[in-house]
Amino acid sequence: MRRGLPFLVIVAATLVLGGAIAGARLAGPPAAPAHYAFGHGPTIVMVHGLGSRIEHWLPVARRLARTHRVVLVELPGHGESEMPAPFTLARVTECLDRELAAEDGPVVLVGHSVGGLVAASVALRDPQRVRALVLVETVLRPTFDDAARREIRAALDRDYTGTLRDVYRSFGRDSAQGDALWGEVAPLDRAMMRQWIDLALDTDLSRDARRFAMPVLAVFAERNWPRDSSWSAVANDLGYAGTPQLEPARFENCGHFVMLDCPAALAARIAHFVDAPHGALAARP
Repeated sequence: MRRGLPFLVIVAATLVLGGAIAGARLAGPPAAPAHYAFGHGPTIVMVHGLGSRIEHWLPVARRLARTHRVVLVELPGHGESEMPAPFTLARVTECLDRELAAEDGPVVLVGHSVGGLVAASVALRDPQRVRALVLVETVLRPTFDDAARREIRAALDRDYTGTLRDVYRSFGRDSAQGDALWGEVAPLDRAMMRQWIDLALDTDLSRDARRFAMPVLAVFAERNWPRDSSWSAVANDLGYAGTPQLEPARFENCGHFVMLDCPAALAARIAHFVDAPHGALAARP
């Protein structure tokens, strides 16, 4: 665990990879998630996260849809998408993979928070389906040790509502947005929420970062990439070290939900990234 990291920040880092789940549990092969498509051109598939909704992507998706076909996908257990059983990263990955299998050729895959974690897992499992990967505020490995994991779980056991309320409020760019985010999460099922949190606590994709076969754009707000930190240090902390074709991007004046706070700038950065000639991407500070 990084020395001096406040407990709330530790919990927030955990829940960057977490999300809320509602809906029925299924046996057998997992179903493809619910999705909505609009626009024309090369396909961009966008996955929400963190107990979020596909509507959170709309400010960015509407801009991208001027020149691309945009598909908004619900995470399993969210909205109308069914929850796989057993609930594991492999099963959730299979759900999204079934959605991509229905597309005509490889797509640009964009994920936010836990959506980015699942998107990264799909890109590692079936790289032929993903021609470029965009991860927004996605941490590929936990930034805490076993003791911190136990502390986080204990805090949720003691005061689930209070712990999550503080975390979600911290995700906002200001207190008003933080309260609104918490208002969306508060009604969601607690038991299902804990399954996503446990998944996040135990997931580490950093060891596979060198296997990304496609260009990767990693977008972070200042909360995860402070102004005084080099990208090399951030990449190591958040699990991106060794990614072959990596373009990091820092967005200022944004909270965790970059797509809500800086939609025009994020849409422009994604469009530039996905339309760049293959092999033209290079990491830059």
